[in-house]
Amino acid sequence: MQILRQLGNTWLEQQAAQAWPGIQARPRIGAIDERLRLVACRDFEFSLAAGAQLGTAGSIKAQCKAPVRWSLYIGFQIDLSGPALVARRDLPARAILDAGDVETRTIDYEQPPGAYLNDIQAVVGARSDRWIPAGQPLPADSLSRPPAINAGQRVRIVVRGVGFSVNQEGKALNSAAAGEPVRVRIHSGRIVHGIAQDDGSALVQP
Repeated sequence: MQILRQLGNTWLEQQAAQAWPGIQARPRIGAIDERLRLVACRDFEFSLAAGAQLGTAGSIKAQCKAPVRWSLYIGFQIDLSGPALVARRDLPARAILDAGDVETRTIDYEQPPGAYLNDIQAVVGARSDRWIPAGQPLPADSLSRPPAINAGQRVRIVVRGVGFSVNQEGKALNSAAAGEPVRVRIHSGRIVHGIAQDDGSALVQP
């Protein structure tokens, strides 16, 4: 049973390294009932249980391919640690953040790595949607960006092509943060699609 657990841990380490490059993973295979009488195996194959995804806990299927086929489900846990943006001070709800409000630290993840922010550029200019105490990591779903363009406002449309740039005005049909799509109705009644810019303009690629 010990060799089975060792092989399972190695397989989980490999899967975690592929799924989360740069993240330290320490898998722990759960106990296996010592009363089981399994035929010695020389060819193991591991997979996640049907419908399961790699995360901080779950179960894997250990399958013997030879000399006798058998399978066994084993529970596991994975302790993960890696970089995350952490609040340097108490961040009140609706505060507009800048680079000085956060710092990168190595933390122990309580959720899969995708639940945490680690790109400081994603924070600059964003708004905190909740109160985040000092020293706490910023959840990936805790920030939003205030609209650079509001529905109904007059906006400058910039059309850029190779060797030329054209400006005209129109009326925004939806609100959009910088980098998000925006629809603008121009004087002719035509609706053009662009990308909201930090300065409140809409960039349209011809």
